[in-house]
Amino acid sequence: MLAAGAAVTWLLTAAPGANAGQGADGERTRGERTGGGLHGPYVTHPEMKPRDNPAGDVCPFDMHTEFPVADLTLRTWKNDAGDPVFGIESGPLVARVTNTETGETVERDISGTGTHTYPDKNTDILSGTDWAGVLHKGDKPANKLIIARGYLSIKITTEGDRTKREVLALDGEYEDLCETLS
Repeated sequence: MLAAGAAVTWLLTAAPGANAGQGADGERTRGERTGGGLHGPYVTHPEMKPRDNPAGDVCPFDMHTEFPVADLTLRTWKNDAGDPVFGIESGPLVARVTNTETGETVERDISGTGTHTYPDKNTDILSGTDWAGVLHKGDKPANKLIIARGYLSIKITTEGDRTKREVLALDGEYEDLCETLS
């Protein structure tokens, strides 16, 4: 929950609309009825896998990201239909990002706690301080890898197989790793 100091899984956490009782990666979860139509928390541990982004997708260069430290816990509350309503994500998360064209690498601690709100089945709003936002070609703004040291809120909308991200708020110091690694 992507994740003060919000780890927020590098913006690739549980998919909006994930089935009740099962995490985004198929992991079984546990949950309890809390009353008022909310059930939970359903507890999952999102896995942070290494990833590669080609030049122009996020940064103007080919990029490799791995997570040498990743121990995230996502607690999600769902409505009677099994749709996520609210989530809290926390835990240690360190990202190591490499410009594969130059070999230059930086490592950033993006640990902490962040919140997810799900206004509908296709939308996840991720908010918190001290976390990372990966903005791809076509996102608003596009082509940035933001490490926020202040408050950052990003709306993530999934339509079919396309995910769009839009920065709703960015307050305080931040670093764009695309610029740092250029």
